[in-house]
Amino acid sequence: MSSFDSLSAADREWILADEKRWKRAHEIAAKNPDLDVGGIYRVIRNLEKPPGERLGAALRHGRLFGFHRR
Repeated sequence: MSSFDSLSAADREWILADEKRWKRAHEIAAKNPDLDVGGIYRVIRNLEKPPGERLGAALRHGRLFGFHRR
């Protein structure tokens, strides 16, 4: 039995979906070599979140890195 098989069904499903996200990110990066594949992956992940959650994360990120300070 492999380590993958010992995971819960939900964990296996998440891993398979994440592999698809990475594959898509690499496909986009191949067509846009000036873009970072990790950044593309993060955008894909964020697009799966509800708008309110994305907004909250963006605001926390801005505060953390000092953007929008007066």
